[in-house]
Amino acid sequence: MLSRLMTTSQTNPFILQSYESTTPVCSKLVNVHYQENNYQNLLTHMQMGEDKGWILFLAPPGKPNTQFFQAAGIDKSRVLMIDSSKVDDQLTLLSNLLKSSNYCTVVTWVNELTEQTRSIIEEDAQQTNTSCFIYCNQ
Repeated sequence: MLSRLMTTSQTNPFILQSYESTTPVCSKLVNVHYQENNYQNLLTHMQMGEDKGWILFLAPPGKPNTQFFQAAGIDKSRVLMIDSSKVDDQLTLLSNLLKSSNYCTVVTWVNELTEQTRSIIEEDAQQTNTSCFIYCNQ
C-alpha cells in the first residue's frame, strides 16, 4: 500500500492514509492534489508511464522509500531527490527543472499554489512534455 511510499524525516510526521478518490486539478501534464497523502495517481503514472526517464522529488516532506518503488516495479535508480533544506525558492526551481527537459516526472509539495503560478507551471511542463505532480496544502 502507499503507506510505505514515504518515510518521515521531520518532527511532524507525514502520515499516509487511504482517502476516497477526489478529483484533482489537472491538465495533460500538471496534476495538483489538495489531499497531500493521496499518492495513487502518482504511483499509477510512474508504473504505467511510457517515458522511462528520471523521476525527481523536489523538497519532499520525507525521504522516498526506494524499496517500495522497487516492489511496485519502478526502477529505483530512476528516482532522484532534492532535499527541502537545499531549496531557497521552490516554485522558481520547479519552473527551471520543468524547462530543463532532464526529467520525465517532477513531484513537489507546496503550501500554496495560485492560479497564476499553476498556469506558468503548465506552460513550462508543456514546453518539454514533462509530467508534474504538485501536492498542495491550500
